Amino acid sequence: MKIKIVESNRHAINILLGEINGKSLAHTAHDKHIFELAELMEMKLEKFGIAKKDRSGAKASSMSGGNVPSAYKYSRIVNTYTIERKSSDWFLINAQRDEVWGNAQKDQLSLTPYQRDIAVGKFTAQFSVQVLA
Repeated sequence: MKIKIVESNRHAINILLGEINGKSLAHTAHDKHIFELAELMEMKLEKFGIAKKDRSGAKASSMSGGNVPSAYKYSRIVNTYTIERKSSDWFLINAQRDEVWGNAQKDQLSLTPYQRDIAVGKFTAQFSVQVLA
């Protein structure tokens, strides 16, 4: 699976998620969740100081469903999905139906080693370290 996350593919993403989820609707993902994740991760890459030309290869994963009260004792049908940044856009590369107990996992950004080096370099350029005498 590889669907470009652009407005013209919004309907295709919803159809795919509908096929995966069947009748489950309450805690499952919709197209807006995929688009929001792509937008959020693009902002994170920007915040880390990674140039657009160097963003290819970054991946992000998320889970629908959010948090539930600690007294919630039932399992829920949710979706886990992964997106990947290519040269200019994000692509949905995996989406699946899962059953979870409790809260959903938080969004996770995964950088390539080169992107990590850029982010760490930009961060460490903001300060110096004192020499202990």
